Amino acid sequence: MTYWLTVISITLLLVFSGVLYLQFHHSRLLSGTVQYSESNVSWNIFQLQSEALRFNNAISTAALEPAIDMDTLRLRYDIFYSRVDTVRSNPATHELLKDTGYKSVLQRVDDFLLTNDPYFIQGDHPPLDPASMQSILHQLDNLQTSLNDLSLASVHQSGLHAERRATEIQRQIAISTGLIVFQLLLTLLFFFIVIRQIKQLQASRAQLSNLANFDPLTNLPNRRLFQDRLEQEIRKAHRSKDRLALLFLDLDNFKDINDTLGHEVGDLLLQEAARRLAGCVRESDTVARLGGDEFTIVLNDLEGTEHAAGVSQAILKALSDPFELKGREGFVSASIGITFYPDDAADVNTLLKNADQAMYVAKEQGRNRFHYFTASMQEMAQAKMHLTNDLRNALAQNEFQLVYQPIIEFSSGRVQKAEALIRWNHPVRGAISPMEFIPVAEETGLIVDIGNWVFHEAARQTQQWRQRYQPDFQLSINTSPLQLRADASSLQHWQRSLKSVGLPGSALAIEITESLLMDAGFAERLIAMHELGIEVSLDDFGTGYSSMSYLKKFDIDYLKIDKSFVGNLQKGSSDFAICEAVIVMAHKLGIMVIAEGIETSSQLSILDTMGCDYGQGYLFSHPVSALELEKLFKADLKSLSVPNLG
Repeated sequence: MTYWLTVISITLLLVFSGVLYLQFHHSRLLSGTVQYSESNVSWNIFQLQSEALRFNNAISTAALEPAIDMDTLRLRYDIFYSRVDTVRSNPATHELLKDTGYKSVLQRVDDFLLTNDPYFIQGDHPPLDPASMQSILHQLDNLQTSLNDLSLASVHQSGLHAERRATEIQRQIAISTGLIVFQLLLTLLFFFIVIRQIKQLQASRAQLSNLANFDPLTNLPNRRLFQDRLEQEIRKAHRSKDRLALLFLDLDNFKDINDTLGHEVGDLLLQEAARRLAGCVRESDTVARLGGDEFTIVLNDLEGTEHAAGVSQAILKALSDPFELKGREGFVSASIGITFYPDDAADVNTLLKNADQAMYVAKEQGRNRFHYFTASMQEMAQAKMHLTNDLRNALAQNEFQLVYQPIIEFSSGRVQKAEALIRWNHPVRGAISPMEFIPVAEETGLIVDIGNWVFHEAARQTQQWRQRYQPDFQLSINTSPLQLRADASSLQHWQRSLKSVGLPGSALAIEITESLLMDAGFAERLIAMHELGIEVSLDDFGTGYSSMSYLKKFDIDYLKIDKSFVGNLQKGSSDFAICEAVIVMAHKLGIMVIAEGIETSSQLSILDTMGCDYGQGYLFSHPVSALELEKLFKADLKSLSVPNLG
């Protein structure tokens, strides 16, 4: 493009210069023509003066001779007459002699010719006698004097006009030269502007190309450029019959740092992580950021799998060092999935999918490690895909149901509460464990719709049981943290469900995990739930990472002691001390305590002695259907007998 704009600029310069030159040349020619015409005026007047003299001489000679030669006199007269016409017909005569009175001279000449025409025209004419010739000679003498003056005046005027023309020509030359220089400067300015615009355009294109192909935060290749490079490396490996490895890397615990310290600090961590990753590979390898905290690495020219393992170990070591984040230290690790071309796949999408699957296996096995892709992972991925598809139709097909595990009040021995648990009865596979389908529902976002269905079904069932058996009965619902981290639509759905069945919010309790207390936005959700009257139960207490300050900060109604502390509960054990401390602390804070996983009478007796408020476990009942739980309600009407209770 620069070449053609340069050619256009030079062409314009040449065209404009040529036009100016032609204009200047035309002016010179026109000036020369005018100058030639003006010179002819002086010459014509001189010839007219000469012919007047010759005609005078011819008349004088004829007056002295006895016989008059009229043919000669007529010839001289005709020549004199033609010279007069020549002077009059010259277009420059008037311009040159306009200030000399030449018109009066020509008028006298015309009068002379008009007076004497009869003597010299062929045909009948008066005789030319000596008196007539003397009159003609007298007239010619006067004309010669006037023509002589007119000739001198024409010469003088020609000189003045020549000087003016010379000055005008110089002025035109100066103007033309100035115009040429101006046009040259204008063309050069145009050329400069065009070149600058081209450079700006090239810079803009380079910037757009950079934005289109590189991640603006880390300056690593983005997904688009990564896929292009991976395709090129696959072609290269195919031609040379080499192998390449694709590493898919996800930073562990990055979300916690991003949420607690802010996105700006998270961006700093990503930039430093990108720098460390680039330092672990060769210049010929490709490190790319796909988005978020996901990175990919293409290792080419592999001789064996050991090189990919070595790079992975180097990455894990490099990321294990603390990150300096605005005066704070941050720690992350990485889960890495590794797949090979052509061993595992031969195209970009399949390689990327394989590495992603291997990365998730590494994450599930404890994180901060790498894992190779295997064929069984593909089978697991296919099974997960089918499970996801079936899960999308499960609600519409009424394949979910709730079962209920009773919660016994220690002071009365009654079924005061129950925990609602979801079950999936697949039409082909039969019962599918919540441990299998709940993670899939959370990954796909279906957990929100499923959670709303659970809440509505629990509300409907609780209203029935309150009317039939126990007016103060309460049902606990397990709720996914993802549902409570979502927007407020779930709470609005819960409010509509409570209103539709005419149930107060206190009839339901939402069970949450300790990790949810660390969410910065959960306080607003908790306030909104209490405004609806819904109580909150902190599940699996003691197994998470929350501090005691959260119990003071948030309005928690129940603590559920995890079954891992109840399972080995005996006097003098550390579990005994932990359970006793939790119960005392909770009561000091006005929080009721529920012990999970009670399976023996000994455990029940110890917990009752500690002052625990409620108990739940296989000692009382496994999770049962609504009809089976109603039997326990009916038994409670006669006072349910619980071993060693009371």
